[in-house]
Amino acid sequence: MVSLGCAKNLADSETILGQIVAAAPTALVCAEPQDADVVVINTCGFLEAARDEADETLDAVELLQAEGHVVRIVAVGCYPQLWKEQVQKRHPGLATVMGVDAMYQRAFWEGLLQQGPPPMVEQPVDLETMRGFEAPRLLSGSGSYAYLRIADGCSQRCTYCTIPRIKGPLISRSADVILREAEQLVRTGATELILVSQNTSAYGMDLTPKHRPQLATLLRELDQLRGVRIVRVLYLYPTLVTQELLEVIGSSRHIAHYVDIPLQHTDPTVLKAMGRPWAVGSAARVVGRVRRIMPDAGIRSTFIVGFPGETEEQFRQLLADLRMLRLDHVSAFAYSREALAVSSRFSNQVHGSTKARRLREFMEVQQEVSCSINKARYLGKNVEVIVDGTTQSGVYGRTLLDAPDVDNTVVVQTDHKTKPVPGDICRARITTVGPYDLDGILL
Repeated sequence: MVSLGCAKNLADSETILGQIVAAAPTALVCAEPQDADVVVINTCGFLEAARDEADETLDAVELLQAEGHVVRIVAVGCYPQLWKEQVQKRHPGLATVMGVDAMYQRAFWEGLLQQGPPPMVEQPVDLETMRGFEAPRLLSGSGSYAYLRIADGCSQRCTYCTIPRIKGPLISRSADVILREAEQLVRTGATELILVSQNTSAYGMDLTPKHRPQLATLLRELDQLRGVRIVRVLYLYPTLVTQELLEVIGSSRHIAHYVDIPLQHTDPTVLKAMGRPWAVGSAARVVGRVRRIMPDAGIRSTFIVGFPGETEEQFRQLLADLRMLRLDHVSAFAYSREALAVSSRFSNQVHGSTKARRLREFMEVQQEVSCSINKARYLGKNVEVIVDGTTQSGVYGRTLLDAPDVDNTVVVQTDHKTKPVPGDICRARITTVGPYDLDGILL
């Protein structure tokens, strides 16, 4: 199973894999494609770079097939959803190609490794099936954390984004289904549950007549789940980061004081062109609200530089705002002109070299900010570390204010004969810090 793209894709890939193995318990899950008879590739199609990566991955597996290593290749996910003909034309060796509803094709996955060919027709999936779908998960990582997808699709209309066209509108999963899956993940040993969707803060808006978010209610229930140690929430839309939501997180027993708010920009004109909340000072207000209710919170955000029409003055103000906001973790991307996005038709596109230069300058500023925050928060301090893996001389992991793969990594040296194992929470004294990495000694 090759899972490309985001954490939401990974959760879907693990559900696909779980259905296959549940139907064929003697099957071996291979670490490398060349060792497998069947390779399933769950693709991303959000950006051109992601589609290029998918094509390169498919090319590589098709080459293995030509050499006799692979019998059957299945491609699914976001890339074939809108570009199915393109995928089939470029990759004629694929046995099956399905879009974003592939996960729900239970009969196909259950028959994939049987002697006869599995059903080849992708069955339509209705709303209630998506909301109530349950299937076993086969976790692919170390077991220290698991992603829990609570919804799919997005009803926002950001002008740079193709997700609504690929995934459709917001469809929230039933709370009962989410809680049962959470219980299953905890039983398998996951220390941390990470809630994901395209717009996590909008969870439940499609389930109630008044279209009110139900994330706070869901978090209260997850916080009471027996055996759960950490719950983390990703992808909160700025206008939905309410006082109620923050108070639920702040007063909980198990929910990490971690707030991920993709702000995308701070200039009102640019934000309005993006189709984002654009009121003057909105970024400072939402960040201030988080810090007022949870002074110890770690705050993450993402930004886009070089959006059509972004002037040098607006970019300079963005850098000034970045210094003022002092966010713990920030990712940035140079604007990608996607043909299916509204903004691709804007006339005032920014030159590629300018976008690249702005991205470099942006990240240099944020590295200074992150390094300063890490020094003040961690250097010389004793902190709890969630262990994600082991090294020859110790372990590595994250603090409670860091999400996996995108935030700080903590490398902990240990002279102890018995190392902590993935999923453990140990204590370490931080001895050195940088903008992204911390070093420490096990206590």
